[in-house]
Amino acid sequence: MTSQTKKKNMNRYKFTFGSKDLTLTTEKSNLFMEEVEQVAREKYEDIKKRVPDADNETVAILLAINSLSMQLSREIDVEKMEAELHQLRASKLEGLKEKVEQAVEEDEA
Repeated sequence: MTSQTKKKNMNRYKFTFGSKDLTLTTEKSNLFMEEVEQVAREKYEDIKKRVPDADNETVAILLAINSLSMQLSREIDVEKMEAELHQLRASKLEGLKEKVEQAVEEDEA
């Protein structure tokens, strides 16, 4: 895909968060971005309730760190699942190889 095509597929999503007017350029749909916005607001308010004395910048930093922590945990989980899947596939293939070899030996006998 050329960079020109990528630019054409980009969506500009505008919203207000707190007192900030923001515009995000993304490949995601407005519906998806509305969900992201809603989750961000919920998480922001949750942190604000737990740390009421924190200023908006600190709450935003905590929100970002929490999000990155969750993302990293999920990436680690996905890597573990991919390794397990690879191991299961290898085991299944080995089992199939053994069955084929047995069938060939039986045919030759």
